Amino acid sequence: MAELDDLGLFPLGLVLLPGERAPLHLFEPRYRQLLADCVLDDRPFVILQDHGGTASPIGCTARFVSLGRRFADGRMNVTVVGGRVVRVLEETSGRLYLSAWVEDVHDDAPDAPEGAGAEVRQLFDRLVAEIAGAGSAPPIREDVPLSYAIAGMIEMPAEPKQDLLDCRDEEVRLGMVRDILSAALEGADRERIAAARARTNGKVALP
Repeated sequence: MAELDDLGLFPLGLVLLPGERAPLHLFEPRYRQLLADCVLDDRPFVILQDHGGTASPIGCTARFVSLGRRFADGRMNVTVVGGRVVRVLEETSGRLYLSAWVEDVHDDAPDAPEGAGAEVRQLFDRLVAEIAGAGSAPPIREDVPLSYAIAGMIEMPAEPKQDLLDCRDEEVRLGMVRDILSAALEGADRERIAAARARTNGKVALP
């Protein structure tokens, strides 16, 4: 039988991926208590995508890594990092905040062809060069699946990130990230062409 953990839950309008760093603003007393308990016990909590009253059953554990700012009224800006993918099984009680028994969720197909990973890395490098003008992309974490590592460095809506969390096949996830990167590159290309046309009154300048 899989080992279960009784962890605090933090339903939010965002999705956290393994290895991803994200800022959080804590203002409700219950979530400030969640922070205190997790730091004291050196335990993670679980971020779940909130759908307006209901939450996705699949989420990602998170640990607090730094305190950005503490306000006079008790509010805090903190940074968290994603850990492992988990499934919520049954809510527990006795705490100020929501909590539940959760189990780890493992991939059915954790490996992907080398070519799939190389293609996604190349697209990510191109996007970084296109958007940021950098010569090389930032380092990619090697301790989490490549799909999560790269997706965690891209600004994207919550839904496609939840799709990545729900998927148990690394090759399929890499294909999803590839499509996201390709669409972002196409958008960057269109913006660059539009800007070039605006500078030349709609005419394309020949080299």
